[in-house]
Amino acid sequence: MPAIEVTSGPARVVASGSATCFMGHELTLTIEEPVAIVVDLAFESDPSVEDVAVDVATFANRMRLVCKNFDRADGRGSAQPVLLGEAGDLLVFLHFRVFLYGRTADRTVHYTLYAVRKDDVGWEPE
Repeated sequence: MPAIEVTSGPARVVASGSATCFMGHELTLTIEEPVAIVVDLAFESDPSVEDVAVDVATFANRMRLVCKNFDRADGRGSAQPVLLGEAGDLLVFLHFRVFLYGRTADRTVHYTLYAVRKDDVGWEPE
């Protein structure tokens, strides 16, 4: 089978896929390369939030994204790629979309993990 490389602008896709939550539980992405990080995607309905929102908490090499009101079949997700970390001269980003089909607590998540050279996006450390 031939190898394939997928790019978007200056970014190289290093992983992509989809997964469906199990019985309403969170979805956890454990990433080892190009940067070691664990990303937890949790889902809540919150009537006090007008549309959708994502609460982000970061710990050492773990990020928790609480996605509020991601309850539609037409999908909700990251408006822009989420920076996960650095690996040498690379930045690593996650982009995701969440879909809820029918009457279930089990959301389906489509995700893409990108690596892009810092110089290619004009990145400056804070």
